[in-house]
Amino acid sequence: MEGSRHSKRSLQRPPVIVIGAHRSGTTATARALRILGLHIGRHLDSHEEPREMRQLHNDYLQSLGASWHEPTPFLERVQTPRGRADCIDYLQRHLRNFERIFGLRGPLNLPFLGRVRPGKPWGWKEPRTTLFASCWVDLFPEARILQIVRHPLAVAASMQKRELGFQAKGDPPTGRVQDLNHCLDLAIAYMEAGRAVAAYTTHYQCIRFEDIQANPAGSLTEVANFCELTFSDEQMKEAAASIRPDTSDIWKNLPGAGELLSRHPVAKTFGYNA
Repeated sequence: MEGSRHSKRSLQRPPVIVIGAHRSGTTATARALRILGLHIGRHLDSHEEPREMRQLHNDYLQSLGASWHEPTPFLERVQTPRGRADCIDYLQRHLRNFERIFGLRGPLNLPFLGRVRPGKPWGWKEPRTTLFASCWVDLFPEARILQIVRHPLAVAASMQKRELGFQAKGDPPTGRVQDLNHCLDLAIAYMEAGRAVAAYTTHYQCIRFEDIQANPAGSLTEVANFCELTFSDEQMKEAAASIRPDTSDIWKNLPGAGELLSRHPVAKTFGYNA
């Protein structure tokens, strides 16, 4: 009997899934959580994202004529029973990729035999996950879902600035991302998709990136406790120091900022005004 109890305790714990729009502070937050002990994958890119996880989401979006910057076809499809079931089936069939992505092996709900020891906190951050989050919860019912939000006008301005910078270097346009109005619509779409996950799980928390920037140690302690991480004072000191202060004010001088945001009253539910 004692051996059976020990076996159950050794099962791989459910993941921590960090969601949020591009340019909303998810990279900085994921980096801080990694310092605090969260394993977030192997072969990460400069944004702390597993490349294979990004490709997993991209392939399915493209199969529906959607993309990270044009998510509507996917969002409409996944809201139907058949579309949601198809998406869950797709993700289920690709869970075998977790061996490469996270160093985990073995079927779900059994001890993994890879590089991550059973019981070690693990998870991932990849903005497209925000769109798929309710389906991931179906596969990981006990997953901790952490949504990072940032002022939607700040997100939109940052998206547009990055896109125009890419184009200035010779890259082809990424859909309509050079248009500020479209970027704002995107920011809101991701905010709403993330918030909708709360209807599927009780393990959901949302935090504003501005609050993390204003009080790194306090906010990261709150987040780390939600993610059930065990960390030292030195780890928290390093994690808090990795958060840069808020210096982005381009969006505050946008012409008609109030009118732009008034089209999206959902922003006020997150505490954001023009």
